Amino acid sequence: WIQTNKRWDILLSMWDDIYDEIKEKCGQKWDLFAAGTIRDPNHQRDYKLWKSDVLDLQSRGKAYYYEFIPRGDIYYKVMAISDFIVLPTIDETQSGTLARIIALNKPYITTAPMEGLTAQTLESGGGLLFTTKQMLKNNVVRLACDENLRMTLGENLKKYLDEVVSWEIIADKYNQAYDLARNAKISGKPVIIEPEF
Repeated sequence: WIQTNKRWDILLSMWDDIYDEIKEKCGQKWDLFAAGTIRDPNHQRDYKLWKSDVLDLQSRGKAYYYEFIPRGDIYYKVMAISDFIVLPTIDETQSGTLARIIALNKPYITTAPMEGLTAQTLESGGGLLFTTKQMLKNNVVRLACDENLRMTLGENLKKYLDEVVSWEIIADKYNQAYDLARNAKISGKPVIIEPEF
């Protein structure tokens, strides 16, 4: 979705410089692929401005814009064609987007510190974090120029998906929790779970 909290402006404002630096450092032409549409009419101003900025970059051969409603299979297809995803945000409302990124094993860059995003990025080893515009720029250039890093991050995400957050593993954890709760109810004794650290 193109919303104020998604902060498209951060990457858009730097894309000309990033584009040039990638071309200079690794001799490749990388285009920004921006996709989505407005969700909240209260964000009309940012939507119009950011869409205009992307279309300007597109007119100069540095970006592509695809307007679509990010739901269903098309959402996965749009992400699947990307080499990596940039997820700048100022709040924690990105769990659905991050879940899709992980499901597709797409390396990503996201804002820190954001409790859930930061924790899953560190735990999965599948993405890079940024706290400043310069860090974001450096990480975009780094991922664009380092295919091995993109592959490693993608492999880390696959392992994280298969071994930590797959449906089977999460469903089993829920079943264990329900068993503990049921046994506690029957026995009248509270559940005691040892902390991880």
